[in-house]
Amino acid sequence: MPIYDAKSIPAEVHSSTKDAEVAAFLKTGPVLGAHKPIHEQRVEHNAFIDEIKPPIGKIEHLVLDGPHGSLPVRIYHPSKPGPAEGAALIYVHGGGFIVGTLDQFDTAMRLFSEISGAQVYNVDYKLAPEYQWPTQIEEVEFVVRWLLQHASERGLDPNRIGLGGDSAGGNITCTVCLKLRDENGPKLALQMPIYPEAEMPFFTRAGVENVSGGYVDTAGVLLFVWCLVPQGVDYSQPYITPMNAKSHAGLPKAILVTAGFDMLRDVAHRYAQKLAKDGNDITYVHYPDLPHAFIQMTAHSQRCLESTQEVARLLGKGLAKKNAAAIAA
Repeated sequence: MPIYDAKSIPAEVHSSTKDAEVAAFLKTGPVLGAHKPIHEQRVEHNAFIDEIKPPIGKIEHLVLDGPHGSLPVRIYHPSKPGPAEGAALIYVHGGGFIVGTLDQFDTAMRLFSEISGAQVYNVDYKLAPEYQWPTQIEEVEFVVRWLLQHASERGLDPNRIGLGGDSAGGNITCTVCLKLRDENGPKLALQMPIYPEAEMPFFTRAGVENVSGGYVDTAGVLLFVWCLVPQGVDYSQPYITPMNAKSHAGLPKAILVTAGFDMLRDVAHRYAQKLAKDGNDITYVHYPDLPHAFIQMTAHSQRCLESTQEVARLLGKGLAKKNAAAIAA
């Protein structure tokens, strides 16, 4: 796929022909935001736990004493040096804030770590509706600050630590980066929002095109927001809807990924444009033939696998030593 920089992001992005293998999987795969009880959706998403897993050097389990109790973090160590050796990505999984487990994202985390050479810290943040906003951003911000403080003892360069996530995790990624900037907090080297929920997609072309029949229903966003946001809280504020920040200047360099068959395609693309317009370094890549959540479908589609591997290579490049040195300068 074409890879764009801040000056070359296209004015619009579209879908093409859906990858045949992933289209076949979606016929019987889980649906996020379906008209089913949340506990049933959570169980159905175990379809993303792959029997055959990519190789990885080592997996480590930590439980941090977080701001809302125990906070599990699963850490992936690559088996060999890569471009991002000595760097780390803190990862925030997707699932509309209501679904998602570390096991359901295990394959993608293995690929990200093994190909990039970075340590990957996958955060098992607390889900809604049991825990509502701002629990999720407070937990992720806690992990960011903790890792930056403990970088040297973890064998990491504190100047090469990034934050990434997909869908709801992409929203949290964007939000935490905005919050750290606003509070003059610690500096991250990279943000990697993958098809982020930058704002509600109801009136976009992508929201209408993908209203149903794919992995996630557009109307499911109503469920996500109802579960996440406490009654009376303004959901338009930028720490819930990051598109609405007054400025997007002064943020970490970004790798932003979108997919053609995704209700969030247009809002995520628009967020990439905002980052570029406000002077941020950004790498943008769009996969017109793939759906939302494609990084979880690598066992079912060669195209999803190859695209996830490409994102991992971009991560390695983004957290490589020479790129970190350029940011520090």
